[in-house]
Amino acid sequence: MNARTLNSCYKSCGCGGADLLTKYHSVNPQNWRSQLVEALSIIGARRVLRKLGFDWNELHQHYLPHIGELSLHVHPLLKALYRVCERLKPAQAGQLVLRVNEQRKRPDELLRFYDFAYLEIFLLDWISRRIITLGDRSANGANVDVLLEYLKFNDLDVLKSLLIETILNNADKRTVMFNDKAHISVDNASRVTNKTYNIYTSTKETVPPHNAHENATASWPLSPPSSASPVLSSDLTMSEKYAVSRERAGILLIINQLKFYEDPDPELKHLLPQKPLSSRYGSNVDKSRLKEVFTSFGYKPQEFENLTHLELMHRIRETVKLSFQFDSLIVCILSHGIDGSVYGSNSIPVEITEIEHIITGDTLIGKPKLLIVQACQKDESPINAKRKVNLAPHCFGDIVKAMSTVPGYSAMRHTVDGTWFIQELCDAVQRFGDRRHIVDILIAVNRKVSERRGNANEVMMPISSNTLRKFFFLPPRNQS
Repeated sequence: MNARTLNSCYKSCGCGGADLLTKYHSVNPQNWRSQLVEALSIIGARRVLRKLGFDWNELHQHYLPHIGELSLHVHPLLKALYRVCERLKPAQAGQLVLRVNEQRKRPDELLRFYDFAYLEIFLLDWISRRIITLGDRSANGANVDVLLEYLKFNDLDVLKSLLIETILNNADKRTVMFNDKAHISVDNASRVTNKTYNIYTSTKETVPPHNAHENATASWPLSPPSSASPVLSSDLTMSEKYAVSRERAGILLIINQLKFYEDPDPELKHLLPQKPLSSRYGSNVDKSRLKEVFTSFGYKPQEFENLTHLELMHRIRETVKLSFQFDSLIVCILSHGIDGSVYGSNSIPVEITEIEHIITGDTLIGKPKLLIVQACQKDESPINAKRKVNLAPHCFGDIVKAMSTVPGYSAMRHTVDGTWFIQELCDAVQRFGDRRHIVDILIAVNRKVSERRGNANEVMMPISSNTLRKFFFLPPRNQS
C-alpha cells in the first residue's frame, strides 16, 4: 500500500482528506502505513480497508479496536479520545466545548467552528494549543484534566475510567508519582478510579507482619500508612468496593435451555454430541429462583429460552451493549454442557471463554460482571482446537465466573426442585448478597453443595474464579 493507492481508494469511496493523507505521509514516511491502518480499524472504516485488500476479522483481532486503552501504533490517548467523541452526544460535546472556552482568556484563541457533532475537531485544536497534552508514546507527560473535570461533573464514569486507565496502563510506572508532578492529578485519579496510585521508584516493599493472620485486630493494612515508610497501592485498596446502586444495578440475563435438537447443517455435524441431549426438566425452578433473588436487589431481568449457539452469543452481545447505563451485569446460562462449553438448543457447543470475551465489552470497563453457568462439564468436547483470541489480559478484569461443577464432571439437577448449585447459590445470595463480598458467598456455596449427597451417593463440587479488582457487594435489597 502506498500513498497514491490510498488517495485513489479514498476518492473512490467518496471520502475527503486525500491531500491531508499525502502530507501526513511526507512528514511520517517510516510508520505512516501501520498507524493509518490501525486508525482506520479504530474508526471502523471497513469499506476502505476492504478496498485496500485487508481482512476485517484479522485486523479486529490484531488491533483490538474495541479496547479503548490499548493500541499498537496509534498514540493510546488518541484512541481513547476518539472513543470519548463517539460516546458523547452532540449536546454533551457542546457543553464540554463551552466549558473549555470559558476557561480561555483570549477570545482570539477560540476555534471558529460550531458543529459539536464533530468533537474531534475541537480536541485537535486543544491539543495544538496544549490545553490537552498527549505526552510521549507511553503517555508520560499526558494531561487531560480539563476533560476529566467535565466527565466527573456529568457522572460519565465509564469515560473517566477509560482516560485514566489508558494513561496508567501505558505510562512508565516509575514516573507515575504521588506528588505535584504527577501526569494525572491525584485528585482526578482518585475520583475516577477510586484508587490511590502510589508507585515508587524504590525497590523496597511494605509487607504484612509475618503473624498478621493470627491477630484478628491487626491494623495492617486497613490503618492509615505511616508517612515514614512508602506503601504500595495494594496496601491501600483493602476496603474498596465497586459502586453498585440499586437504581442502576444492571441487567440479569437468564438463558434457560430446556429442549434441544440436532442442527441439520452438515458443516456443524462434527460439533454435535455423541448422544442426543435430553430435556432439562426442573430448570424452570432455577430460572424462577434466580429472578426472584436478584430482582430483590434491583436487577432488571431478561429471560430467554432455547437459543441456538448463535442466538445465545447474539443475545449476550446485545445485553452488553445495553449495559453502558448500568453499574454491573449478571449473566446466567442454564444448559447442558461439556468441558469448557455450554450447548445451544441446536446441540452446538459455545466455549465459555468466548462468552467471557463478549462480556468484556467496553461498555462494562471497570464494572463487575458475574457469569453463572449451570451445566455439566464432562470431557466429551468435540471441539478439538481451541480458538486463541488475541486479547490483552487487562481486558478480562472485573469478572466473576461461577461454575456448577469442576471440569470433567456432571452437575446434579432435580427434575422438581432444580439444581443443587443454583438453589444453594440463590439461598446464599438471598441471605448475604448486600452484606458479603460475592467471592465469600461463592465459597459458602462450594461448601454447601459439596456436603450434599444424591440418592446413589452422588457428590458435586462447584468451582469459581475471578479477576475482580475491588470487593463486589450487591446493592441494598428491596425492604418492602
